[in-house]
Amino acid sequence: MITFDADIFSELFFGSPTYAARAVAIPGEEQSLPIVVAEEVLRGRLSAVRRAEAGTGRKLDQAYAMLQRSIASLNAFHILPYTDVADRLFRTWRTQKIRIGTHDLRIAAVAVVHGATLVSRNRTDFDLIPNLQVEYWD
Repeated sequence: MITFDADIFSELFFGSPTYAARAVAIPGEEQSLPIVVAEEVLRGRLSAVRRAEAGTGRKLDQAYAMLQRSIASLNAFHILPYTDVADRLFRTWRTQKIRIGTHDLRIAAVAVVHGATLVSRNRTDFDLIPNLQVEYWD
């Protein structure tokens, strides 16, 4: 099982030819996203809707179109849940003073618990996580 972090998902979402070519080589049933990535994506899209409502950023119809497209794109992936086991692992790493962002640490916990290889470009943070299988797409 391969799971993508938010950065790689964004590259795929916006149609990066390099990343799309690599992703297409992975069978669709092997591709997944941690629920934490889905949260990050949806938070961003909902924020864009709020900014549009306030008259800043995109037009409201564009913001809603991006939200709708994002929901459809997320649905194309198997979503890996954040479980109690993942939360315990996350909290263990926190007590071990692994100093990376909360979302990245939760993404890593989901990947480890589900036995998935995380695809990312973020060597700085994910190299610090014990037992995390990572494939870096530079």
